[in-house]
Amino acid sequence: EQLNELGRLKGREFDRKFLLYMIDHHQGAVIMSDTLFDTDGAALDEQAFRLAADIKVDQETEIERMKLMLRNMESE
Repeated sequence: EQLNELGRLKGREFDRKFLLYMIDHHQGAVIMSDTLFDTDGAALDEQAFRLAADIKVDQETEIERMKLMLRNMESE
């Protein structure tokens, strides 16, 4: 449904919606990582722990970058 909506949009409205949907998508990865860390006995494997930690940090960084892009769009 979201892809169909994006297919109908153009220009700034496309860019804005794309960023909003991508923020939601990235937040899903953060939630999954947090859930793993909050589950007793999960992420005991060093590689799984490192992967989840890297995903969390990377996705949070991207979320902040996209929020900044949205703020810049709104101020123009």
